[in-house]
Amino acid sequence: MRVLLTGAASGLGAALLRACMAREDQVCALDRAPCPDGVRVDWVQTDLGAVTDWAALGAELAEKGPFDLVILNAGISATGPFETITLDRHRAVSRVNLHAPLQITAQLVQAGSLAQGGRLVLVASLSCFTGYPGAASYAASKDGLAAFAASIRKPVWRDHRIAVQLVCPGPMDTPHATEHAPEGADASRRMSPAKVAQAILTA
Repeated sequence: MRVLLTGAASGLGAALLRACMAREDQVCALDRAPCPDGVRVDWVQTDLGAVTDWAALGAELAEKGPFDLVILNAGISATGPFETITLDRHRAVSRVNLHAPLQITAQLVQAGSLAQGGRLVLVASLSCFTGYPGAASYAASKDGLAAFAASIRKPVWRDHRIAVQLVCPGPMDTPHATEHAPEGADASRRMSPAKVAQAILTA
């Protein structure tokens, strides 16, 4: 299976990458971090929050497709009282969490780089169903992603036979969760990213 995965260097993305490698998928991974030592996949190092030429990135990805499975997982957060977070930081969260998945999806569909009968997975958050105090811009971006998934599901399936799946995990045991968790949060209650990754791949 040919897989495209964003946010592959850490957390859920790293767990997905390991699982895909274990089953010998052909993986194209995107992350702003360099490829980890010992990982032998097609690695595209790019910051999805700073892309200025989406057409060029789309063309690069099109050359590596068509993909049977696309998992748009990359995400960042900004935490603290909403009114104290700078506008630039709110914009950065939206660029990575919402605008990048929209742009990548558009580029892949236009280029025919999502294989017929393939699957597009958009990783949102439990915040789509419950408030995340102190992470309002994160929650807003993930809610936007959920609305996007609902809006494209029928036309993309009708015209291209591509299934669209929205994944809304709760807090996971990841460096991202540790960095942005509220003070006093119980880390033992966080989900294993490996378990979430396996659920995504076997859905």
